[in-house]
Amino acid sequence: MYIYFLMPLIGFIGMFSGGYWGVGCGWLIVPTMLIFGFTPNEAVGVGLLQMVPSILMTTVHDIKSLEWNKESVAVKLVIPLGVGAFLLAFSGKIVNKFFYERFGSIALLVIFCIFMVTLGSLVLFGKTTEYETDVPKISNTQSIIAFFIGMVVGVCSSIMGVGGAIFFRPTLANIFKVPEMITAKSIRILLLVTTFTGGMYYTFSDGKPDWTIIIMSLIIAAGGMIGFPLGIKIHNTILANGYGKYVNKSFAIVTLIVLTNTLLNIFGFVVFSRYLMITIAVLLFISINIFKNYTDTHKIKINNNIQ
Repeated sequence: MYIYFLMPLIGFIGMFSGGYWGVGCGWLIVPTMLIFGFTPNEAVGVGLLQMVPSILMTTVHDIKSLEWNKESVAVKLVIPLGVGAFLLAFSGKIVNKFFYERFGSIALLVIFCIFMVTLGSLVLFGKTTEYETDVPKISNTQSIIAFFIGMVVGVCSSIMGVGGAIFFRPTLANIFKVPEMITAKSIRILLLVTTFTGGMYYTFSDGKPDWTIIIMSLIIAAGGMIGFPLGIKIHNTILANGYGKYVNKSFAIVTLIVLTNTLLNIFGFVVFSRYLMITIAVLLFISINIFKNYTDTHKIKINNNIQ
């Protein structure tokens, strides 16, 4: 029975870092679920679906706070990315089967590792906006590119059981040079789309509802609904203190965590990787709060006029 008290705590810790970077925490929820004997399908389904109630209220606020005119980032980038991801979010099983039959189960893991290395390098070494308040003008061509990127993200999210935000953040911040405040809000909206569609994919994979996934998602979300907005509050405080660039660069930590977990699984250190993810999540929670306290006493003056 202690699992029902522990899982909300896991949800709190995982979604705290999720709120800080605007991403999900499947990298923590899935290994934890597997430790307690749940099936991979249940673990991935819960990892995705628990994010929906955890982020729903925050996302509603984000939708209201963003500009939605025809030239805005929300219309020119967020909508194309979201639509593209939604259209192919249910294709994971088909693609998964294709690679498994032709290349074996290791192929998807290797491809995923390549994705993580690419994303981590893009975040760590790529350029963002020169000034954190610069809002770029998005062309129609860029909107089309965003749509196709969204389709790729939809497939990857469905196959790997990770929220698409891990791909959307570097797309917005590093490729399209969207400022951190707008990036964070946009990602949370996109995260709701990908986690809901992905969660439904696993919950109804057999044509009927999997009540284990639904119930465990709600139990974990009891902690996530507290952790996620708290993570956002810390994120906004650090942003206001002038450290937006560091928040964006630090997202490389998440890609490194996911990459490490995948590599450990490839080389057979499955059990070790699961416990390592829990340890890392706790250390992240502590580190982010320490960094927040540091920025409170070492503020950098910025011209912040983004709403």
